[in-house]
Amino acid sequence: MKSLFTKSSFSLFSLTVGGLLLAGCTGNDNQQTVPPAGNGSTPSSSTAPKLEKVTIGYTPTIVLPQPLIGTEEGQYFLRMPGIEFNTQLFKAGSGVVEALRAGTIDIGWSGPYPAIKAFAKAGDIVLLANAANGGTEISVLSSSPVKSIKDLKDKTIGVNQPGSTVDAFVRHNLLKAGLNPEKDVRIIEVAPGEQASALQSGQVAAVAAPAPWPSQVQLTVKARPLLDWKTILANGEYSSGAAYTTRKFAEANPEFIKQFLAAHKSITDELNKDRAKADARVLAAWSKVSKKKLDPAVAKAAFATIKFTVVPDAKDLQNQADIALKTGGLKKKADLAGFVYEVK
Repeated sequence: MKSLFTKSSFSLFSLTVGGLLLAGCTGNDNQQTVPPAGNGSTPSSSTAPKLEKVTIGYTPTIVLPQPLIGTEEGQYFLRMPGIEFNTQLFKAGSGVVEALRAGTIDIGWSGPYPAIKAFAKAGDIVLLANAANGGTEISVLSSSPVKSIKDLKDKTIGVNQPGSTVDAFVRHNLLKAGLNPEKDVRIIEVAPGEQASALQSGQVAAVAAPAPWPSQVQLTVKARPLLDWKTILANGEYSSGAAYTTRKFAEANPEFIKQFLAAHKSITDELNKDRAKADARVLAAWSKVSKKKLDPAVAKAAFATIKFTVVPDAKDLQNQADIALKTGGLKKKADLAGFVYEVK
């Protein structure tokens, strides 16, 4: 197995701290332009056509803080002036991948699982950066007789979306407990905002979703984590959000990709400097996009399960690819060499 990273893959994130980010730009000055490539080749910055518009597509969740801040606060405009940023929202990562392939968006954000599967099958989707770790939990009512994953046999589990990162984690833990996800349980789709009522009404015995929904469930209908954000996988060191694009777009626009990664790191570093303020900013942006509000106690509990990050972890990505194989998302073991994009 080749490594997902090369030396220059890591050096790019260090390089972005320096001269690539126009950190001094303020206001709404949108005059800077970035050159794209033509015919799949790396362009000359002085002769190539200028990239003027970029469409960001993402699933609105607090495990994707950077696109929330970047689009809703206008931080992408501030850090990359001269480029018009548009936004499309998606229910799940599978839709993000489809939109990238159709060319209706340029940069996609979701859990990494759909991107991993897309790369393993076709090699056309590449990972640009990580966004956050943690946040996913499986919840049951506090009064439930279910004490372990094994106790879910013959019961119904509600997940946010079939084929999602969360769905894969649920199936992985069922298999670990000796249960067949296709025969021993029933897995159905329950929208995250409806999981509390579905659990309380008895429609399902357990629910699973990314933050903030497990905290919403647990604090509003007297539920508890059957598997919390750490015990569900790798002590919490798993990617729950990432940025990706098509290889074609990345190779056509190397200077933009450099600036985008610089902006991504800058936003993430800023958020991590003061998490209390950062969480409030992310929550405000999420509420604006989702048209939903969270009780302060729910928000505090949810953000405590998330780490904002930048650099993808090769071990974690391979682990998630292996989970995809075990749970039926992939038909053969994935070779992820080249999945993490190396900017030329």
